[in-house]
Amino acid sequence: MKCLSRQDIEAIATRVVNAYYRLPELQGQPIHRIDPELLLTKVLGLSIEYCHLSRDNSILGATSASEMGIEVYDNDDNEAIYFLDGKTVLVEKDLKEDATQQGRCNFTIAHEGSHQILKMLYPREYGANSKAAKLHFYCPNSEKKKPISDWEEWQANALGSAILLPKDRVEQAMFMFGLGELFFYLSKRPA
Repeated sequence: MKCLSRQDIEAIATRVVNAYYRLPELQGQPIHRIDPELLLTKVLGLSIEYCHLSRDNSILGATSASEMGIEVYDNDDNEAIYFLDGKTVLVEKDLKEDATQQGRCNFTIAHEGSHQILKMLYPREYGANSKAAKLHFYCPNSEKKKPISDWEEWQANALGSAILLPKDRVEQAMFMFGLGELFFYLSKRPA
């Protein structure tokens, strides 16, 4: 597995976000936020599908770098198999349908899209062939596990966060809300 530093991840995120800024759909208008659906479909050429991934909402997203089947559920909790094509991100349908879960939905999309980005950049290390097929799941609160036990998930979390909250957009928002340079002080502990 490729071990990326936070600086490596930030550099990847910057390249992806800059490609997003160049989308024809966004030219001539202010960009205040990153739309992860637009980024995945237009920049990365991925598909996003919404379905029930578990009966108890314990799985929020899934993707694979290779073709494989994954168990999903219909609205009556009947099981079915969804065949991933190596270029599709699955997101829990309830996240999309509940407006209070927009942030979690956006992060799930960015997280699963980050697995795909890492697969595109490092195909050998991320199993982009059918012999090493691996299914990536995003579960709620998985990022709170200490010490870090799954570096692929940590890297997808870090990359997804860096894509959704690029430094220039955060600084712009801080300025718009009159907080100016305080951005640099918010993350420091008091002395």
